[in-house]
Amino acid sequence: MDFKTIIREFLDGGWIIPVIGASGMIVRMLTFKGRVSLKCFFRNVLAAAILSGILWFVLHDAPISDFIKAISYGVVGVVAPEITNGLIALAKKFEKNPDKFLKK
Repeated sequence: MDFKTIIREFLDGGWIIPVIGASGMIVRMLTFKGRVSLKCFFRNVLAAAILSGILWFVLHDAPISDFIKAISYGVVGVVAPEITNGLIALAKKFEKNPDKFLKK
């Protein structure tokens, strides 16, 4: 599938996926018992929307049920800060010692 086709499909209906991810994060933030700053709230919601959108591109043509895909989009939205922090930690480890990750 070419890039123009997948972008057209995203604009035709895939755009709802970042909304699902952001909704998952909003629910998480609303049920959090502590105090959350407005900046932290919007940063987490935006991260959830972006990661869910990326997952849509990854799973778009995967041969799995739409139900599993929908659950995945919501779960990624809920755990977006942990995913982001994990990727950042992995990138920092790679930066310190890239030979450990790359096979020669």
